[in-house]
Amino acid sequence: MEQIRKEGEAIRQEVSELSATNLLLKEQTETLAEDKEKLLSENEKLEKQQKKLQQELNKMVQSKEVMERNIHAYDEDVKWQLAEPGALMSAKAYRDKKALPLVEKLKEVVKNLTIKCVQLAEQSKKLTAKLDGQQKQISRLTDKVMEQSDIIDRLQEKASDFGRLERHLGREQVQLIVERSKALEQAERANKRPKRAFEMSR
Repeated sequence: MEQIRKEGEAIRQEVSELSATNLLLKEQTETLAEDKEKLLSENEKLEKQQKKLQQELNKMVQSKEVMERNIHAYDEDVKWQLAEPGALMSAKAYRDKKALPLVEKLKEVVKNLTIKCVQLAEQSKKLTAKLDGQQKQISRLTDKVMEQSDIIDRLQEKASDFGRLERHLGREQVQLIVERSKALEQAERANKRPKRAFEMSR
C-alpha cells in the first residue's frame, strides 16, 4: 500500500508538471503564432524595401550609363572640340568667340557632373546603410526563429510525454489528477495571499 501510495504521489507530481507544461505549451504556441505573424509582416516590409532599393540601384546604373555616353560625346562630338582659328582671326577674337564659350560649356558640364557624383555618392551611402540595417534585422529575426524552433521542439517533447501518460493511465484518470493538482495549487495560492496581507499589515 505504501509503495502504491508513493507511486500514486509520483504520478500525481508528474501529471502536475506535465499539466503545467501543457499550459505553458498553449501559451507559448499563441505567442509563437503572434511572433510568426510579426515576422511575416517584417519579411513583407523588407521585401518591399528591397524592391525599392533595387529600383534605386537600377536608376543609378542608368545614370552611370548616361554619364558614360556623355563622356564619349565629349571625346568625339564636334561641339566639344576647340575649332582651328580662321586665317584672319586675331588671338583676342579666337579667345572670345571660340575658346571662352567652349570653356564655359565645359565648366557647366563639370559642375553638373560634380553635383551628380555627389548625389550618387550620398545615395550610395544611404542605400548601403539601409542594406546593412536590413541585414542586421534579418539576422536578428533568423536568430529569433531558431530560438523559437528550439522552444517548440522542447514543448512538443513535453506534449508527447503528456500523451504517453494519457495513453498509460487513461484520459479520465489524467484529467482527474490534473483537476486535483489545479485545485491544490489554487488552495496553496489562496493560503499564501492572506499570510502576505497579514504580514504586511503587522
